[in-house]
Amino acid sequence: MRRGSGIGLLLAAIVLLAFQLRSPLVALAPVAGEAQRDWAVSPAAFGLLTTVPLLCFGLATPIAPWLARRVGLEGAIEVCVGGIVVATVLRSIDGFGFALAAVVLLGLAITIGNVLVPTVIRRDVPARGRGAATSVYSVAINVGTMVTALITVPLAAAVGWRPAVAVWSIAGVLTAAVWLVVLRRGRTVDAPPAPTAASPRFRPDALVLLLAAAFAAQSSSYYGITTWLPTLLADERGYSATTAGSASSVFQLAGIAGAIGVPVLALRFRPRTVIALLGVLWMSLPVVLLVAPEHFLIGSITGGIAQGGGFTAIFTIISEVGGDARRTTALSAFVQSCGYLVAAAAPPVVGAVHQVVGGWFAPMLVVLGTTAGFLVFGVLAATLAARHPVRV
Repeated sequence: MRRGSGIGLLLAAIVLLAFQLRSPLVALAPVAGEAQRDWAVSPAAFGLLTTVPLLCFGLATPIAPWLARRVGLEGAIEVCVGGIVVATVLRSIDGFGFALAAVVLLGLAITIGNVLVPTVIRRDVPARGRGAATSVYSVAINVGTMVTALITVPLAAAVGWRPAVAVWSIAGVLTAAVWLVVLRRGRTVDAPPAPTAASPRFRPDALVLLLAAAFAAQSSSYYGITTWLPTLLADERGYSATTAGSASSVFQLAGIAGAIGVPVLALRFRPRTVIALLGVLWMSLPVVLLVAPEHFLIGSITGGIAQGGGFTAIFTIISEVGGDARRTTALSAFVQSCGYLVAAAAPPVVGAVHQVVGGWFAPMLVVLGTTAGFLVFGVLAATLAARHPVRV
């Protein structure tokens, strides 16, 4: 466990890594039209560049624990960052087939980081600071997403879309350098005594299953809304694609407030109370879009707060109840594998319902169901977690 300046360096490394775990995916979206024309592919084929990484998040999680056992946590994160840098550059070189292969590598690399960050927080951050560290991680993801989306378009206008997408690999090089310092400092810290017996095999219990269900509901709600909110606003409010995209960015921006707010609320309220509040805020977004879409901005703010806060709340619980580093990694991998596999189905399911019924009422009922699932499973998981002995 690190102290003093070591914690500051670790948090800086986590912030830089969080930026890398989403910005390469977001960078292509603002220049999607140009990229699609250059590659001469259909919208459905182009959508694979987003769907494939999400499937990797669900299917490839066993790679992270395996790699961490072989090269250590920091070494595995260096592999993660290196893979992101290489994939970000390769994706922009030429040819759609090449880009598709690159996003497979990108998805695998990001999966490693997704799984291992909670383990690093559990191992190296004092118990009282884990919620705040998880909040910093979540905020950095949201800020990185927003900054990337804002800068890529003017950069593409100046230098072309390929360099504008590839340039984000520079941030990856900086991230790798900082993690090298973290790795070297970590080697100077006294290693914990070797266990006298092999760690017991990870077996999902009721708490683990509830956390997986809560994260699946959280992620399904997030990706269902993120994918279709601009289209809904264009259809229901008559906005242009540009205006609808800008308006829906409020949903992403509000996630920062949610990520910051969870540790603050946790100082005064029990985790289940915090998650209950987040669940109600989550449900308010589809309710507003169902009954009063003209007030979508209010729903985007409340739902955005919930999406940022929900992510932070779930991963704070994972860090708290994980146990040792190996079990925390296994817990994180299991929860994310289940969650992202379910979430990968959310955008096509919501889109298919919209195509069948020809409106947005039924699709928003689907999203209302997933947000209600977060409320129910999240509260049950937080209640059960409170009964577990504190593991240090």
